Amino acid sequence: MASSGLTLVMLTAGLAVSGLSGAPTAVAAASTSVAAPAPKGINPDSLFLNRWMGQISDVIGDRPLNKVVMPGSHDAGTWSITDTSGVCDTASQASLAHKFPAVAAAVSVTQSGSIKAQLDAGSRYLDLRLCKQNGKWYTYHGGPLGGLFFDDPATGQKGEINDIAAWIRDHPQEIVTIDLRTSVPKETEVADNREAVELLGKAIGTARMADQNKLSPSSTYNQYMAAGANVILLDNNSSTGNAWAWPESRIDGRGSYLENTDWGGLIKEAVTHPFSSDPAIDKISREAIDRDQQVLTDPSLAKPDTFFSLSGNVDSTLAIPDAAYDVASNGMNFRGGDGVPYMLYLARQHNYNLVQKLEGDWRHAGIAQNTNIVAYDNVNMGDGRGPIRGGGYINAAIIANNTPVPDSGTLVGTERRTEGNWSAAQPLPGAYGAPEFAGGEHAVAAMPNGDLQFLAYGNDKHMYHNIRFANGSWQGWNRLNSDAVDQQLNGGPLAVAGTPDGTLQALAIDKDGNLLHTLRKPDGTWQDIGWSGVGDGTGKGVMKAKDVAITGLPDNSSKVLVYGKDGAMRLIERFASGGWDTKGWWTLPGAAGSATFAGKDLSITAMYNSNVEIAAIGQDNTVWQMAAGDHGEHTHWSTPLKAPGQTMQASGVAIAALPDGSVQLVAAGLDGNTWHTVRKTDGQWTAFGMPEGVNGPLTTTDVKIAALPNGNTYTLTAAR
Repeated sequence: MASSGLTLVMLTAGLAVSGLSGAPTAVAAASTSVAAPAPKGINPDSLFLNRWMGQISDVIGDRPLNKVVMPGSHDAGTWSITDTSGVCDTASQASLAHKFPAVAAAVSVTQSGSIKAQLDAGSRYLDLRLCKQNGKWYTYHGGPLGGLFFDDPATGQKGEINDIAAWIRDHPQEIVTIDLRTSVPKETEVADNREAVELLGKAIGTARMADQNKLSPSSTYNQYMAAGANVILLDNNSSTGNAWAWPESRIDGRGSYLENTDWGGLIKEAVTHPFSSDPAIDKISREAIDRDQQVLTDPSLAKPDTFFSLSGNVDSTLAIPDAAYDVASNGMNFRGGDGVPYMLYLARQHNYNLVQKLEGDWRHAGIAQNTNIVAYDNVNMGDGRGPIRGGGYINAAIIANNTPVPDSGTLVGTERRTEGNWSAAQPLPGAYGAPEFAGGEHAVAAMPNGDLQFLAYGNDKHMYHNIRFANGSWQGWNRLNSDAVDQQLNGGPLAVAGTPDGTLQALAIDKDGNLLHTLRKPDGTWQDIGWSGVGDGTGKGVMKAKDVAITGLPDNSSKVLVYGKDGAMRLIERFASGGWDTKGWWTLPGAAGSATFAGKDLSITAMYNSNVEIAAIGQDNTVWQMAAGDHGEHTHWSTPLKAPGQTMQASGVAIAALPDGSVQLVAAGLDGNTWHTVRKTDGQWTAFGMPEGVNGPLTTTDVKIAALPNGNTYTLTAAR
């Protein structure tokens, strides 16, 4: 809408009289039962990392496994690599590892604890890379070999798989995903890859391994538990037809791993000039986190039925120049000056940055719902902050992201379907690339085509407009006014309503208390005159108001409800032609015989017969409701009960009429939670219940509701 300034159009109006015929007023005796609130947020310091899935099963039980946020181990088997542990001759960097074993080892060791220790520290995803060298199976990375993985039948030497299998048997409530990659001789590739899969199945027990014909990444934690399946094997080579060996296509990194593929060139350059180090820790870490940020905030990259492994590590190839310097300056020992291989040193610095994001910018609902496995290096890193966490404390920060709560002021929406169940509460997407939208006054309207339109002030006090289209996609937030207009409006009360012709009617109260109106036409353009003043009924000035609500009528007119400057509730009609009722504002009577109704919040909705239903919060914090018509008739104020003999006490209220003649009401309770009730077509109110929010009750400081044409309702709240 073009609006370089604020236009106040003085309207002439007279005295209003209106009427009503028969609106239901009955209040049912409500039961005391309410919907059980969802679990509270997870306290990272309370987690037992060796059994955290079972510990928080009440949180993740009914959640798809590919929506459970879990720690993972990048190159899990590298903890046993040294510069003398050997080389995998079939690996991509074998020749370089033979020539420069210390440098190769320095950039290959990504974990500091055994795989069992990684599981104890909370990791539930193992990036497992195995090499068959001289008939035996070892872990490896790049070129260097680690320790023996499967048993050596010739010598009887036991492999690391035994500790892993025992851990899995001892922790039946912990689901472990093993992502298997192999490096084997070309001439025996098919048989060797099949052997690796079969040996894993034999050691772990195929009865514990998830059947891909019965379970999927989107199956819930509880469904895995019911099937007795606590291991998922992803076979990178699809070596067998076993139902318990899933294809690698069931996991995706969404391009989160940044890699320099010229490992050989980097090593050659580094060893040629070993003392020309260019410290890269900050740069490498920053680039990796920036890439993660891009991936996490772009839900379009998500695939609905795959696991997602976010790369929480840094690219080892980028570290080669500094690793070579570190090795050379320490007598060609692959352990650097502080006693650890260079990649562990680099991971330690990166993990400090990573955990700040996990407990800061990334700890919000949008990120959590777009995250699954966070695979990173050095999961046994110390510096824990609590007696339980100890090593692996970053894992606790990752796990806690299963229950982030929106920041105060974040707009959160949830839809109640016609059958009575609710969609998952979701923060509204933010403006300018932000994951969530937080701000001040806001309003929502349902349109006849199923779209939802929003007006809201951001934290910058600029007014923004957005549309959630009927197909679930979003237009994105666009500024509506010039800086001068926003400065005059100053973040004051807002109200919007749709009319059957597709027009969006909008009202705002500016910093001087002036009631202003504008509209968005069905073609998507805003009226040219911008905001114009609504007359006060005297013909001499603009209506002064403290709060406002609006509803659209079946004939494309609308009714506007305000608390006037004196605090009294008043009502007026705006006709479809654009004119305002010349009878002016009708002052509504109050409850219990009082002359006027004064209160703290108000809402209005139109019925199919053009009568309106009004909900309001009285000065006593009680939720009140009444109906009014066109000729001054009205019902008495009544109070939907929270429980028998107990009125609903709230700070905010909103009401919406549905096509079937029922009415839904939501309230921002004094307890800080959202409450909901329905007045059925027989006039009886149901018991108030609490819809669930994002990992807990739907907390709020304010509520709005809009009735969609399909019979659903959309509730908009501002997180407390």
